Amino acid sequence: MKTQYRLELLTTNEAAQWDDLIASCEGRDLFHRKAWLDYLAASRDIAIRMWAIREGNRIAGYFPAGIVTKGPFRILGSPLKSWATNFMGPVVGSDFNVREFLQAIDDLARQEHLSMVELESQLACEEVLTAAGYEAVPGWTYIVKLTPENPQLIWDAFESSCRNKIRKASKLGLSAEDTDDPTLADEFYDQYIDLMRHKGLVPSYPREYPRLLFDYLKKKDLLFALRVRDGHGRVLATGLFPHDHRTLYFWAGASWRDGREFAPNDYLQWHAMSLAAQRGLRVYNMCGYGRFKKKFGGTLTEIKRWHKCYRRVTRWARRGYELYFEKRLRLRGWWHNRVLTYYADRNRPN
Repeated sequence: MKTQYRLELLTTNEAAQWDDLIASCEGRDLFHRKAWLDYLAASRDIAIRMWAIREGNRIAGYFPAGIVTKGPFRILGSPLKSWATNFMGPVVGSDFNVREFLQAIDDLARQEHLSMVELESQLACEEVLTAAGYEAVPGWTYIVKLTPENPQLIWDAFESSCRNKIRKASKLGLSAEDTDDPTLADEFYDQYIDLMRHKGLVPSYPREYPRLLFDYLKKKDLLFALRVRDGHGRVLATGLFPHDHRTLYFWAGASWRDGREFAPNDYLQWHAMSLAAQRGLRVYNMCGYGRFKKKFGGTLTEIKRWHKCYRRVTRWARRGYELYFEKRLRLRGWWHNRVLTYYADRNRPN
């Protein structure tokens, strides 16, 4: 009889060697790296746990996740949506059995009294997940093919209007740099606040997130932190682009509204892709979709995040929380703009 998988929590010493443990696993990517897991622990104030996936005396892979408590609910995320983490899930070899892994998750849920599990993994097998009681939340992203051996192919895939904007930016003297200066995180956040205010919204995450992203990833050479300047040296746009040895990701970017006529955002994207191709990266995941991202020649690709609720009340609470979070952001943005308008009117000269 085949031995079932079981999850065995790593000791503190084993967890400290995490990157070495997963180095030979085929499914390893940026979001499995210890630098990213440490960033999540620091920014979201969660305890990241790491398990070995054992099959008898053999290790079939490893599994990182975080367990959080929201009211009466204990939730395991690998990852959760709010972590801005594209994938996580198990790190394994080619002979991995997804069905047995999900059974091991059910065992863990009973031991830890979990109310819900949420997974997003490139190993996802839809039929197996559905049969195991998981529900999918679909999403979309643009995937751009990078060609280090021939960067011209990247450029040729852009829409002509996009290429024209980048040419215009170059003629106007715009330049881009990848910087080790940590103040870029604050420059980005100031631009991001300005953008949200213009849309009648407030930021969905605090200033500490980009600061911590920079602190944890830049020193490990897992982040392009880009500034775009005009010919006078003024910073017009900023962007944070995490990456591993294969893939570039768009974490966030922003710009000053009064500099948009110079097309700094298009120039920022082109420079990020060029840097990635120079490093030998072959994929750019733009982490979302929309008119702006469409013009860079990517393929619109469906992604799915899977969750399983172990109690009916958890499913109701989950849907209610998503509606509450969306409305709260809009209400806070409306109130913030009302306050700004009030004080601006009070201080306006008669």
